[in-house]
Amino acid sequence: MNHAEIERWYRLRNIKKASQVIIVVSVGSLIAGFAVSGYLRSGVYPRPDSSVDGSHIRIENFVYSSPGMRPWELKATEAVAADSVDKITLAGPVVVYEGGKGGKIYLTAKTGELDKKNSSISGRGLVTIHYRDLKFTTASIDYSEEKMSAETSSPVSLEGGDLSLTGKGLKVSVPEEEIVIESNVRARLYDVKWVGPGQRLPI
Repeated sequence: MNHAEIERWYRLRNIKKASQVIIVVSVGSLIAGFAVSGYLRSGVYPRPDSSVDGSHIRIENFVYSSPGMRPWELKATEAVAADSVDKITLAGPVVVYEGGKGGKIYLTAKTGELDKKNSSISGRGLVTIHYRDLKFTTASIDYSEEKMSAETSSPVSLEGGDLSLTGKGLKVSVPEEEIVIESNVRARLYDVKWVGPGQRLPI
């Protein structure tokens, strides 16, 4: 092999390597372009603690706020959204509602779902509602932004101070900061002092 042939061989090898690099870069750019386009269409932007699993977006330490007349804030340890991003599945949701009289209502659950289209949220499993020094527990609850109230037909229990109460069905009015147990109510009072006729119990 003479000098000219050697030089030609090196030239062909370098051209082949350059072509392979260009192809790899082009494919990578195309994939990245499709990913960015998908996020822009859905309106959800990837965070450092997010990942894409098939057609779902998984977000850790999820936060969502609803301004509205009675603003509320949602936090969850993890959220999974489909391409439409209208319905989001939640793990460990915590919701804080701003009441109409300056108070706050705290709701927690094991799992939940946020429906952005209807501005509603549901909680399932180990649902607790904290309001002032009262703690309500139930199995499930649904909040409607339109009604500005949370409701359940499940059995409910209440603990607060010297009062223990059970019943069925619960309705929470956020504007009025009013919580009503609807039926089968049974209550126990502890450490209540006796009072005279016509006097009110000290509770």
